[in-house]
Amino acid sequence: MLRNVHVDILGGMLKNMKLSNDITTLIALFAIVSPITSIPVFLSLTSGASQKKRRMIALQTAMVSGLTLFIAYFIGDVILKLLSIEMDAFRIAGALVIGAIGWSMVMGRKADVLQPSPGGAMVVPLAIPLMAGPGAIATVIAIGNSDSGAVRIADVMIILVLAAMTFVLLLAAAPIERILGDQGLMVLTRIFGLLLLAIAVSTVMEAVHNSFPGL
Repeated sequence: MLRNVHVDILGGMLKNMKLSNDITTLIALFAIVSPITSIPVFLSLTSGASQKKRRMIALQTAMVSGLTLFIAYFIGDVILKLLSIEMDAFRIAGALVIGAIGWSMVMGRKADVLQPSPGGAMVVPLAIPLMAGPGAIATVIAIGNSDSGAVRIADVMIILVLAAMTFVLLLAAAPIERILGDQGLMVLTRIFGLLLLAIAVSTVMEAVHNSFPGL
């Protein structure tokens, strides 16, 4: 009987540890995907769009970013190896796109390449690479490589929850826009544009350092 009690206690501890690790993974991915910092970009790129169109773009952005993370989780490492793409090269490519977005936000204009297509969602750059960027993709690839099959259900749920949180936060962009007004939104857009530029430069520096440790 005492042995059964010990087994029950140990089982409860293991469940708590797994739950704690899942919560930590969710928090870490949320920080990396950072949908909050994408709100000014979302507002800037969807300026002039109707509320219905914004909701559609928010939903499609959340779905595409979640689908990208799913693909990266299961076969991301295989795809990069098949195409002979180094992870650092992937990071630099994503950083260049993010840098272009940040520069256009700081200068108060939109680059032509960032304009939405007439019939399509804002897949680039909102979903990729702002949310499902190199950092998030590298993270889920690492999680997929380290987890066993029994833990995959929890990881899938984490990605689903993250996509749902992204959708809700993008829906909150309209109230935020009304509260800030035109001037406040302009200031916030430039601040976050500068932060995006800093993130892009830091990513390039880290990738170059990893490729050339002697520098």
